[in-house]
Amino acid sequence: MDVHYNCLAVFGLKNYQHSKHINMNRQEINHTSQASERLARLDQMLKERKKLLIVVHNYPDPDAIAAAQALAYLADKRSNVQSSIAHGGFIGRAENRAMLSELKIKLKNINRISFNAYDCIAVVDTQPRSGNNSLPEGIQCDLVIDHHPLRKRNRCEFQIIEPGVGASATILTEILIASGLDISKDLATALAYAIRSETQDLGRETSKRDIRAYRHVYSLSNMRKLARITKPKLPRSYFYKLANTLHCTVSFRNIICAHIGDVEVVETVAEMADLLLRHKHISWSLCTGRFNDELFLSLRSSNPKAKAGKLIQRIIRDRKNAGGHGMFAGGKMSIAIMSQDDIIQLEKKLSDELAKLLGYQNVKWNPLIEEKIE
Repeated sequence: MDVHYNCLAVFGLKNYQHSKHINMNRQEINHTSQASERLARLDQMLKERKKLLIVVHNYPDPDAIAAAQALAYLADKRSNVQSSIAHGGFIGRAENRAMLSELKIKLKNINRISFNAYDCIAVVDTQPRSGNNSLPEGIQCDLVIDHHPLRKRNRCEFQIIEPGVGASATILTEILIASGLDISKDLATALAYAIRSETQDLGRETSKRDIRAYRHVYSLSNMRKLARITKPKLPRSYFYKLANTLHCTVSFRNIICAHIGDVEVVETVAEMADLLLRHKHISWSLCTGRFNDELFLSLRSSNPKAKAGKLIQRIIRDRKNAGGHGMFAGGKMSIAIMSQDDIIQLEKKLSDELAKLLGYQNVKWNPLIEEKIE
């Protein structure tokens, strides 16, 4: 009986594993077919075009940069279309600057763009009228590729909106693979770093497609350049801001908040929010920073079922200038006409509003570190 039962169990397990393997293969085939269809549509769209402008979000991160590079590469090699990549703001984070330097990536500030010089406009890792890019209202885009949830309906020729993947770079990597083009070491390195950083080392909102795409481009990457991008040298100002952040951080239950005041680099806000989320027993972190008469916010959660994008919209009561994913989100608010005291009160109100929306009342915030740096 036991032997008979064990044989049946083993046979059943093998059947289950075989069935699971077939299902996984079917999924891979489906995504490969989907990527091929997207490639065909992209080729068709670029068929009669000469110059492509790729607009990414303000203060672009590695995912936006690498995805745009991949699209530019496809346009060049498949359709002989020359591209420019444009963004608002600037790039200040050390890793992102190292990425541009090591991989010789050229970006243009959107203020220097003459839109009439382009007969095709793409928006990558962001969406038109989403509040985090500088594409002028009157400019019609032809292509949108993004992994953020759909914000508004876009009247464009072709769009790929996939919140189910962890990075826009994953979408472009799949299309690149479908194209059969050789992927250069620098482009592969950019895509690998993009997927890795956007998914927090494949640990945040990561799909099987992200993992497959990462494995493919990682195997083609320049490991020395990837290491230098991942761990760049940091200026003294970074450590000063880090110390200041730690000394102004407060917490309550599973929430941690830091309002770090003026920042030289906008990306610092998100970087500190990620760091504070690593605190033991913490599952929500909120960080704000002031830059050019605006207050930038970054919200993070370690809960895979969190709805950070929707939550931050409720916190600042603005759908246009806030949004994101389940576990991470960002936003901004104008503070141009506010006094210093009013800004401080606003920052405190944001912390209290987060706590309230998470179900807490009469919150008493406790400092992370008792002494404060002058």
